[in-house]
Amino acid sequence: MIEIQTSVRIARPASEVFALLSDPTRFPLWNSAVDSVRPTGSTFAMERTLPGGRARNELEITELGAPERFGIRTLSGPTPFAYRYRLTPDGGATVVALDATVELGRPAELLGPVAARAVKHGIDANLATLRDALERDGR
Repeated sequence: MIEIQTSVRIARPASEVFALLSDPTRFPLWNSAVDSVRPTGSTFAMERTLPGGRARNELEITELGAPERFGIRTLSGPTPFAYRYRLTPDGGATVVALDATVELGRPAELLGPVAARAVKHGIDANLATLRDALERDGR
């Protein structure tokens, strides 16, 4: 299991950041691995493109406290993960902090720190895309 903590500062109010971040159907707008997300009752079906090919995960929202916190986790599928986001106002901006746990499976686990760096790099890139989308659209 890989544990990752990271954050990004977004020059938009927390309510706007939360609105995009906490809507699973909008994940494809800012998460490069996510192709689609659709509601399936109380959970979501998420289709992703991973280095090993296409994957489907069942996803649930574990926390929803607008506009301060949002959490998700997978219930099925490859690379199980849990993400816990915290949003903190910073002037007119918002700091989004993420605590993540990701299970990559046996082959990737053998790579240890290399795999952890790759996952963190991907997460940071997705958060940068989230920031850019909000800041571009908010101008």
